[in-house]
Amino acid sequence: MLKVGKIEYLNTVPVYYGFVKGEVPLNGIKFTDDVPSELNRLLREGFLDISVISSYEFLKNQDKYLLFPDFSISAKKKVMSVLFFSTVPIHQLHRKDVWLTKSSMTSKELLKYLLREVYGVEPNFHYYSMKEDELPTNPKALLAIGDDALKLLHSKRYPFIYDLAEEWFNLTELPFVFAVWAARKDSYREKEKEIKEFYKKLLNSRNIGERSYEEICEKYSRKLNLPKGLCKKYLETLNFHLGKEELEALKVFGNKVGLKFNPTFVKT
Repeated sequence: MLKVGKIEYLNTVPVYYGFVKGEVPLNGIKFTDDVPSELNRLLREGFLDISVISSYEFLKNQDKYLLFPDFSISAKKKVMSVLFFSTVPIHQLHRKDVWLTKSSMTSKELLKYLLREVYGVEPNFHYYSMKEDELPTNPKALLAIGDDALKLLHSKRYPFIYDLAEEWFNLTELPFVFAVWAARKDSYREKEKEIKEFYKKLLNSRNIGERSYEEICEKYSRKLNLPKGLCKKYLETLNFHLGKEELEALKVFGNKVGLKFNPTFVKT
């Protein structure tokens, strides 16, 4: 049985949609749904064989992982679901309280880098979980990701909103890779055939998902209480592939946070 991690956000639904629809068989696969930071931990500690993980997690612990070719969650110019919300312009946040979601590793590191190196501000960072209701009633500034970010964007509560993919693009003219798919090296040694078979299934599932944005948004916009048009626009901003530009972006991001990108890939 392959233990596979799955993010519980809209941004991975297209990749898993073939499984969700029942068009790709689940035989021999057990999915675990959780937030990115928890899936990072579960894969790192060996509770999962394969998972979508934060790109920062891959960079930091790539000695443990094999990268899935041509799979990512990335965006060029805008991502719409990794957003920094503020009541004041970003350059006024020096020594002010800023709240960062515990759910993400990559987004936190990217925001810290941008605040320090691009905007020259060093706020007082605090950490919150939406699930544990740890966010103050009216935070001055906060980082939100995934469905929580989409809902806050739709609420129009904050006058200053910074899209981290856009900030990165303005700096590098590259897309930003928020997450990748990886297998543990020890799992691959023991279950090479099953992992290669899962990779083929995941390709098939993504192909189905990328043809089904209308259908996905019909279902999930109601579930998330978001306009269908916003849902579709959001999915169309995302890229679920890992090409030359995305690989270069991972290398550049690694350099900026002091981590060398030197991946080993699953052989497919």
